Formats: sequence, C-alpha cells, structure tokens
Amino acid sequence: AVVSTQSTQACKATGGAGLSHSRGYDDAVNSKISGELIEVESNLPEDIKDRALSVLKSAVSEKYPIIAAIEKVQKEALCEIETVFKGQRFKGFIKFEFDSWVITINVNKFGNGNAQFSAGVGEKKLVCPDPFMGRTV
Repeated sequence: AVVSTQSTQACKATGGAGLSHSRGYDDAVNSKISGELIEVESNLPEDIKDRALSVLKSAVSEKYPIIAAIEKVQKEALCEIETVFKGQRFKGFIKFEFDSWVITINVNKFGNGNAQFSAGVGEKKLVCPDPFMGRTV
C-alpha cells in the first residue's frame, strides 16, 4: 500500500487556525454572566419569550457558565417552538443584553418538525473615549 505524506500535513495557510479560535470560544462560553440584564429583544411568541427569560435568569443566578445557560434555555423553553409551530416553517431569535455580555439564540424550525438552534455570544468591551476629542488646541 502506498501512503501519501502530504495528506497528514496541516495546510500551511490554515494549520493551527482553529486552535486559537477555539480557545477564545472556550473562554467565552465557559465564562459566567455577571451584571444586570439591560434588554431582551425577540420575535418569539410572548409566552415562549417569557419562559426563555425566566430560565436564563435562573441559570445566571445559579452561576451556570454561558454555554450551560444557553443549553438550558434551548431545552426548557425554546423546545416549545416545535409544538407551537407544528408543520410550519418558523425563524426566530431571542437576544439577551447584559452589562458585559450579549447572547443571541436563533431558532430555525422546518415544516417537517425539526428545529435547529444556534447561538452567538459576545463580550461587551468598554472603550474609554479620547479626552481630547472635539477640543481645539
């Protein structure tokens, strides 16, 4: 049997790229949410939105890491989408904005009954404004 050595080498352009990306991802999703909830934005039905908010607040108070809080919301609240929109197509989202984090959970419900969830997590960075901005010297 002939074994090619090229197939075992990492691509020079992308080799190792996933490692640095996954470290940042791991750091973000394993962080805990602190601070106050500032805003909730959503196009979900009101009862599902309220349930998702309640579940997330519970997870935050129990000091769940972000990834576990998202999974808890998906399992305990957003799973209702499959029942409410049975046989229908539905695309929805819920966005939770905290002092230091923004978490968005997307729902993609297909007519055949399957629903996919995806989530985005972003850390808010405070930027110190330039003290000389707008001044003439």
